[in-house]
Amino acid sequence: MMNNIVKSTNYCDVLKEAKIVSEDITPVIELIRVKDLDREEIRFAYYKKDKNGRTILVPRPLDLESHDLLMLLKEAIKENIFNDDFKRELKLLL
Repeated sequence: MMNNIVKSTNYCDVLKEAKIVSEDITPVIELIRVKDLDREEIRFAYYKKDKNGRTILVPRPLDLESHDLLMLLKEAIKENIFNDDFKRELKLLL
């Protein structure tokens, strides 16, 4: 288990995150540790600013154009969101 926590909620600890910041939303791929299940998972999500300027998680699906998804995946690889086994399997798929 990792010691560095980017942020923590009642639901999970965000261990790592890759994001693309834009004016309206911030799409992310996060490595999280789900507290109740005590396991690591990868979350595709997005954040946006509320009327008070706070950044909040939007509990809806992440919809992106292909190019933006590719940019986000590149950032996630750079930030080591995915483990080596996942990267090997992905490479085989391609």
